Order: sequence, then C-alpha cells, then structure tokens
Amino acid sequence: MAGQPGLPGSQFPSEDAITRGLKDVKRDVQQLAAANPLGAAGIRAVDGGIVVEGSIEVQGAETVSGTLDVTGNADFTGNVRIGGTLDLPAGIVNNDALSDPIVPAAYHADIQNISITSGPNVEKLRIDVPVPAGYTRALVNLTATMNMLNNSGASDSAFLGANINGVSPGWSSNGTAAAGAEVSLSNTVALLVEGLAGGTFPLTGKASSNTGTWAASGSSAVMNLNATVLFLR
Repeated sequence: MAGQPGLPGSQFPSEDAITRGLKDVKRDVQQLAAANPLGAAGIRAVDGGIVVEGSIEVQGAETVSGTLDVTGNADFTGNVRIGGTLDLPAGIVNNDALSDPIVPAAYHADIQNISITSGPNVEKLRIDVPVPAGYTRALVNLTATMNMLNNSGASDSAFLGANINGVSPGWSSNGTAAAGAEVSLSNTVALLVEGLAGGTFPLTGKASSNTGTWAASGSSAVMNLNATVLFLR
C-alpha cells in the first residue's frame, strides 16, 4: 500500500523503492569494475598484481624487497650504488667501458763507459718507475743488455742480471770472452709487483765479472734497460 500524506506509514520508502535502490548500487559497482579508471594510464589488474603497459615515473623513494627482473633496457642518469655482489657474465664489459682499469707504460735507459769487477752483481743502471695514483699492482717485463770489452788481460766471464723492485726473478746471464775480445749479454725477466701505494719502484741492471776487472772502455762498455709496465688497480 502506498504511503498517504499525513499518515505514519508515509514516512517510509516502499518495497519497490528499496529494490530499485539496490539495483542502482549493483549497476554502479558493475560499471566501476568494468570501467578500469587506471586504464588510460596503461595500468590493468591481473591475478595477484598489476601490469603497467605505459611508462611510470617515481619522483620519491622506491623500495623493492623482492626480485627485480628487467628484460628491457635500463638507463640510469644519476649515481648508482650497489651494496651487494655485482655478478656479470664473462666478456660483457670491455676496457673502454671502464675507467682506466689498465695503464700501460714503457721505459728505456742506457749508459756507456761502465766497468765490472768480480763478486756479486753490482747495480750499473737504474729506472725509477712512478706509480699512478689508485694503482696497487704492476706487471713488469724488463730486458737488460750489455756489451763489454774484456781488457782484464786474461780470459774471463761476465755476468748480467735484470732486477725488478729489488727482486731478481731468475739466473743472471753470462758469457766468456778471451783477453781483448768482447761479450754481448741479454737478460729478460718478468714479475707482478704488488702492494704498491704511490711513489716509485726501481728497475735495475746489475753486472759483474768472474775474476778480473774489466775497465771502462767508452762505447765498448754499454748497458741498456727496456721495460714495459702494465699498472693494475
């Protein structure tokens, strides 16, 4: 029975009004569910998550506590700090993409009019190699050569050794020359020098005779040092 003005029952809605109201609410909910108001931004819901088909801009902080999988390109124009281990497949980063991982250098020195005497090898020529800032190791290849005139008055042997940072990695070279004859020697060594922290380290050529004194004889008594150095971080 419809409500009559002035009667108590006229203050309450009819059953038809309640039914129509519920239908309207249901229709509105269905329309909202179908509308996908974020669709214009390229965002759609899937079971257990969302899919962003457009671009996303994060202007504040972002925390990812799970696994982040990036199958496309990632461009970082600001600083990037990695607190854990960075594991990269072998061969994907070349030296050009790094900041001077290796610094190559070459050195030469020579001297003439040297003399040699018997006993342990004595330093005759030296190169002090400067260590670039930030580098702690150096892979060194050093060759020493020497020509000497045996003017000791008797047959004798000469010895030549190359020394890297106080170390002689290998035996000295040696040769025998008759009195009045010349001998030519060459000695090549290689060493990885570690624990560097600026400053310099020495490369030296050392020589001696077996028994006699081979006096300085100008251009007939010469020594050369040639080195290649690869500085490593």
